Amino acid sequence: MEVLVSYLTRKRDGAVASRNEVLTCEALSLGRSTDSEVELSGPGVLLHEGVIDRRPGGLFFQAATRTSAIIDGKVARNGPIGIGSHVKLGPYEIVVLNPPDGKDLAVSVELVQPMEDSLESLRRLSVTDLDRTGISKRAFAWASLIVILALFLAWPIFDRYGMREETAAPASVSNLAKTSQLSWPMSGDIVWTSGEISGSHKFIANNCAVCHERPFVKVQDNVCVTCHESVRHHVSPERFDLPQLTMALCQSCHKEHAGPTHIVLSEQTFCGSCHGNIKSIAAASEILNATDFGKDHPQFRPIVITDASTFAMDRLPLEPGKWPVEKSNLAFPHKKHLVASGVIVPGEKDRRVLECVDCHRLDAGGVGFRPTSMMTDCSSCHWLNFEYTAPQRVVPHGSIENAMLTIKEFYSDLALRGGAEIEDAPALVRRRPGTAPLTPEQRLEALAWAERKTKQAGDRLFSKQVCGACHEIQQHGDALTIAPVLLSTLWMPKAKFNHSKHATAPCTDCHNAPASETSADVLLPSVQVCQVCHGGEAASTRVPSTCIMCHDFHLEFQEVMREKVVRSGASARERSR
Repeated sequence: MEVLVSYLTRKRDGAVASRNEVLTCEALSLGRSTDSEVELSGPGVLLHEGVIDRRPGGLFFQAATRTSAIIDGKVARNGPIGIGSHVKLGPYEIVVLNPPDGKDLAVSVELVQPMEDSLESLRRLSVTDLDRTGISKRAFAWASLIVILALFLAWPIFDRYGMREETAAPASVSNLAKTSQLSWPMSGDIVWTSGEISGSHKFIANNCAVCHERPFVKVQDNVCVTCHESVRHHVSPERFDLPQLTMALCQSCHKEHAGPTHIVLSEQTFCGSCHGNIKSIAAASEILNATDFGKDHPQFRPIVITDASTFAMDRLPLEPGKWPVEKSNLAFPHKKHLVASGVIVPGEKDRRVLECVDCHRLDAGGVGFRPTSMMTDCSSCHWLNFEYTAPQRVVPHGSIENAMLTIKEFYSDLALRGGAEIEDAPALVRRRPGTAPLTPEQRLEALAWAERKTKQAGDRLFSKQVCGACHEIQQHGDALTIAPVLLSTLWMPKAKFNHSKHATAPCTDCHNAPASETSADVLLPSVQVCQVCHGGEAASTRVPSTCIMCHDFHLEFQEVMREKVVRSGASARERSR
């Protein structure tokens, strides 16, 4: 459509100047944007204010999204307009005029509220000077000082010493249990907090006195160990005299009021400051230097069983060429069990293909594995039966005496009761049960047969083909013994490893079990295997791994720190007497 736009400008003497412009467009768009047909300049105008177009019912104004206009004195987002209609958009007013011949639409555009007037109005209504409030600067300063002292000094002190009364409680009760009831929702000393408390201590966030026993005094260790009773030392205080560890306050490492973050230090530089040159700090230590897992970490040194018979163990490195050997007195070739074609299982028609999870099952926490045992993991394939005519009768595992007693009871009962289907059994033993009772001579004959069968079954059971297939059988005269078995269940007690977090990787990526032909193989990955995926704290192409990812600072096998705190507190009281 053809549109005539008249831009009006009012002069100081009241005269009106007009500048006409003819546009050809489908709809007349208005706004501050340069692509608008009618450009309305000024900071009080949106980029797109709206459009005027012709519809079957006549002219129609449509405001832009989330904006509105004043159409003929009423606020509206859209509506029909006609000759003489006034549309106010910010400081501009658009009036619809009677179009001349040859034109479809005529409008006038006038800036009716100049920005200078708005700015002057803002200055007139704004109070930017303290003197204009009616309060002098000196009075305002003293009032502010009184408010600050009251809120941030007087109230916390009065709340701490005037509004609280500690209830009587035994000395063993924690500060949390001793805390008195407050007379308002929060304690006054909350205004002294230096920052948001950590997530683990949120439940005492509004009760500062639980940890801060005295104002302006650092939190003491005796307060920490009241709740954290089982926390232990990093090293033995008796073996290593390291004041920087044994005498350091808890708060020197665990920084509170730093926001909802973990208050346990995780930076590897904290550990590396000592472990980078451990001999200079603790000359008697057997630990090797380490500062960065990806670049500077010693080879793993697991605890290996060197002689199960004497319960001897040693800490040996996983170094190629002198890989440790475990002497557990148990023979178990992983290679024979992890064959691709499967293994023969008694009572099953097809071979069973075994996987690592068939014998190694994660514990409840997913960190380690439950101990492997004969009854739960091996007995489904390795039956301890001793008589082919009764394959379901098995001997108990773990004791030669109990196994022989089970065999003897079986054959003795069969000999005296009768009904045996064993080919070499005498007629007396194969007789029909329930016939005439045996004479004393027949009983002795039957029991003699039972003794022979017991010895035959025992000799076969405790041979290299049955028990000897997994155990070392020792002969001492006529007596048989099985060498004691001792298996490592915790290879690296000073480290932690969560198997459930590595469940996406096949077991064979770290443990070369399919190639192991003897149970003496220590199937642990070396540090180089772990470094394929894990790097140091600053690693960018591998998993960033700090020291505490695998190591705890407070070690479970060390002395409880609470005992040191209690002793030092008692000594201090003795010295003060």
